[in-house]
Amino acid sequence: MNQSRTGGVLEDRSLAMKVLLPAGLMLLSWSAAAQCRAEVAYLGMFLQGTRIGYSSYVSSPSHLDGHPATRNDNTTILESGLEGAPMRIEMVSTSWTDKQGRPLRVVSSSKSSGRTQKFDAVFAGRSVIVKIDTSGVKSQRKIAVPDDGRIVDDPMALVMNGAMKVGAAASFYVLDTSSMSFVKTQVKFLGKSTTTVRGKSVAANLTEISDPHSNMRVFTDGKGNLVRAEGPMGIEMLPLSRREALAKPKPSDRMVDLAEASSIKPDRPIHDPAHVHELKLRLTVQNLGNPPSGEFQTVSRDGDGWIIDVHPPQNNADAGTSIPNARSQKPEWTKPSMNLPAQNSRFVTLAKRIVGQETQVHPAAFAIRKYVYQTMRPNAGIGVLRDAGEVLDSKEGVCRDYAVLTVTLLRAAGIPARLASGIVTWDGTFYYHAWAEAYDGRHWIGIDSTSDDNQISAAHVKLGEGNVEQAFSFTFLDKAKISVLSTEPE
Repeated sequence: MNQSRTGGVLEDRSLAMKVLLPAGLMLLSWSAAAQCRAEVAYLGMFLQGTRIGYSSYVSSPSHLDGHPATRNDNTTILESGLEGAPMRIEMVSTSWTDKQGRPLRVVSSSKSSGRTQKFDAVFAGRSVIVKIDTSGVKSQRKIAVPDDGRIVDDPMALVMNGAMKVGAAASFYVLDTSSMSFVKTQVKFLGKSTTTVRGKSVAANLTEISDPHSNMRVFTDGKGNLVRAEGPMGIEMLPLSRREALAKPKPSDRMVDLAEASSIKPDRPIHDPAHVHELKLRLTVQNLGNPPSGEFQTVSRDGDGWIIDVHPPQNNADAGTSIPNARSQKPEWTKPSMNLPAQNSRFVTLAKRIVGQETQVHPAAFAIRKYVYQTMRPNAGIGVLRDAGEVLDSKEGVCRDYAVLTVTLLRAAGIPARLASGIVTWDGTFYYHAWAEAYDGRHWIGIDSTSDDNQISAAHVKLGEGNVEQAFSFTFLDKAKISVLSTEPE
């Protein structure tokens, strides 16, 4: 593998925040909602004792389409470091709910590094019509409303309103505007507890909120006002005054690097991980979610942890089959989906130019990997999920953008393809990462376009796969420990 891979890896670590932030910011807004709704409430977001952002929230009587509704306005600003460079994400959302707290409409906007992502979701019966604008690239999609649970805008509402008794648990669905999918969330009201706020022990009521991304512990007082909240990575959220929340960081303030804070260092180094053929790990973590287990890797429970044996198919062991044959076996993975406009004439034309007259999956897929690798430039500061069209226009981004562009081009060429996400190491520490997978008629082969190597290494541990809404919705590995059991070089 070419040494230039190192620079790409450093930038790719930012996927930690690309995966974590949608869930973290959603949880942050829920905590803000636990504040007094009569006036604007402010929350500070802290990591490793350093303030990295704030959120403001206000709720007020309103109308929507001539009917009474409650309007909820939330603004979240995150300012921290990523790979040693400053990073800022602005997220503004407005939702309208009915008397039962069910969402009627959600308008959201996220900005990062000059990129903007806007959503306008209107709830209509058993579906949601969503208009999406990613830096000028517009699209629309229809999302089915789950029929096995209640849809809410704020899962803390029942706790705040006193509708949940101590020990009670309830499940809801919340619309995640980052992936445009419904996220099933469980709320448990555990009752009296204590927490530490700025060095002092405080009596409070504890509520636990869990979703497929991460978990949060929310402490409120007897009136439902937020006292403190604990999120993944040790993120802490505390009520602040408006003056405290809007205060600019001092020049002497330490800048917390979010990618480093989310990294996982194994118990011993892995020699030449870029060329490892098989890697066997023991992962100890409270919640692993449901990681893929199959030909790429096998996952099995082992006491309080999991054994993960990564053994990706070797490209030189099987030449694959023709593109038409692969497409006929898995046609569903050649279709366009959110942020993957595979049937757009622009991508179909470009894919034909890249692939040329090649009809076999492997050489065609590797030509696309090479094109993306040589065309794209790393930019760790981009914190919004983007359509492949905008990625191609800018020709820069994080590993997730590389993967989105690669999968779109693979599908445009008629090759079944999907996104993959997880953790990877090249320098002794595991960081969050994303790549693509192409079906060659016999196997799903890894295609990592941030690398100049056609063979994906076993240093890639997969946590999610599928389209955007599946691949980027894996469980964050909070407080995880990795033990290296064995490695096999190529």
